[in-house]
Amino acid sequence: MSRHTCTDPKHHVHDAAGFVGAVERACQERGLRLTPIRARVLGFIADAGKPLKAYDLLEQVRVGEGAGAAAPPTVYRALDFLLANGFIHKLQSVNSFVACHHPSTTQHSVPFLICDRCHSAVELEDKHVVDLLDERARVLGFVPQAQTLEVHGLCGDCAAKAA
Repeated sequence: MSRHTCTDPKHHVHDAAGFVGAVERACQERGLRLTPIRARVLGFIADAGKPLKAYDLLEQVRVGEGAGAAAPPTVYRALDFLLANGFIHKLQSVNSFVACHHPSTTQHSVPFLICDRCHSAVELEDKHVVDLLDERARVLGFVPQAQTLEVHGLCGDCAAKAA
């Protein structure tokens, strides 16, 4: 089994415009519509380099459109679309959003490593962990429908500074 462990929070998301372009192509292939507001929200998330909260996204959208122009439901609808189609992930423990490193795939579960100091989030690309949790749940008679695994601690840079 090949295992790729991501260690850079911007791994595969080299630039926001390129990432949005990849999502546009994925939308075309899947018959989805990436509206301008969805693309803008996605671009802000991809460009951030760290998890963003919905209200931070709302403020960024409002700056571009003029104060009060974007209502919270507009941003939440965009987030719902992006989540449902696997273009972003929601970090439940910090109520924030990050770009998915694999925009061409559908929604999938991945473990995240979240730094409590610098707030970076690393998508840990390890299907073995996801499959093992699913398998163990099923052995216990549990039927998993969603999986969220978030590990909090210090990233390598923050841990080195703390030492």
